[in-house]
Amino acid sequence: MSKIGGYTEARKADEKIRELCNQVKDQVETKTGKEYKQLTAILYRTQVVAGKNFLIKVDVGDPNCLHLLLYRDLSDRVEVMKVEEHKKDDPLVPF
Repeated sequence: MSKIGGYTEARKADEKIRELCNQVKDQVETKTGKEYKQLTAILYRTQVVAGKNFLIKVDVGDPNCLHLLLYRDLSDRVEVMKVEEHKKDDPLVPF
């Protein structure tokens, strides 16, 4: 459980979260200027706002991981708000 307005605890990514990552792959590549063979969600946290924020730790197929901050609005449109690179060993915390 999370506090009202706060993020949930980190959870193992499920199929819905993996699909969400596939949906935003082009946006992530545009933000980082890199191409990725894969974006495999590992962990995620959510925050309910006027829509929903998603913090997701993603394996990109090399020894590195990304942290993604995604926002899904009330009409289900998803946008990549921020990307942090070199996060393999870092905890999944808001940024």
